[in-house]
Amino acid sequence: MGYRGNEPTTRSGSRRWLRLLALVAAFVVIAAACGDSEPDDASGSGGSGGNGDGGGLLAQLQESGSITIGIANETPFGFVGEDGEPTGIAPDVATAVLAELGITDVNAEVVEFGQLIGSLLAGQYDLIAAGMYITPDRLQQILFSDPDYCTKESLAVAEGNPLGIADYRSVAADPEATMAVATGTVEVGYAEAAGVPDDQLQVFADIDGMYAALEAGEVDAVTGTAPTVDTQVAARSGIEAVEPFFPVDAQGQDLVPPCGGYGFRLENQDFRDAFNEKLDELRADGTTTELITAYEGFSTEDVAKANGLTVDDFR
Repeated sequence: MGYRGNEPTTRSGSRRWLRLLALVAAFVVIAAACGDSEPDDASGSGGSGGNGDGGGLLAQLQESGSITIGIANETPFGFVGEDGEPTGIAPDVATAVLAELGITDVNAEVVEFGQLIGSLLAGQYDLIAAGMYITPDRLQQILFSDPDYCTKESLAVAEGNPLGIADYRSVAADPEATMAVATGTVEVGYAEAAGVPDDQLQVFADIDGMYAALEAGEVDAVTGTAPTVDTQVAARSGIEAVEPFFPVDAQGQDLVPPCGGYGFRLENQDFRDAFNEKLDELRADGTTTELITAYEGFSTEDVAKANGLTVDDFR
């Protein structure tokens, strides 16, 4: 009797019953769709079980064995060699790490440094391997690996250093001094933190443009990492490098340590974690030291400083 009392014996009861059936059918379709997506999300390997999209990307890269990385054509951090292949400290280390993950075909997309993050987010490539410094601001936009090197800053100046420029604060102290910076680089922030006014800064989109301006006497100094400045000075005439220094603010307080790592999209955490795990193994066994110190301007101390840090130290 109780069962018969719940049967849809009226028109309104029939409508309720049909609506219930429709809801159940819709639930089954949604559940089936969700179930179908689970294998793709769980297909990644080597990660820590984070974001499913990251695992999917890692699995795709491992299946194809190929990846495109982003570089800024900046020697010695990441550039295209005479053989057309990506090289430099970041591509060399990245290639070694990726090989450990079964990804052996590494191609490079060259963009302006200031476009590296935007192009990564747009899907132009899947990894930034350009020696990019890890900073709190950048950590709001992308994921980073642990650092694999730290380095000092330097400035290129005219031969003889006629203005006696030594660091960012000395530029700020001389209202007649002008300095070239590359768009999107941490040097812009270093200069501002040291008190260099905007009217003493000239922003360039590329490295060559800055040094051409210095050689032409259009600026008094060019900023950059010590290895980059040393490399550019060695390849040009009429300019020299100042003594390398760690950046400080206008009060002389240390800024975020200038250390570089590898960039990933926020949704690709599994890929980042898998990469980071292998990178840390290569940091521990001395591989990164060997690869990085093969380039002039990098010392074992630069790598050792990075090896004592993780990405969490930059938040």
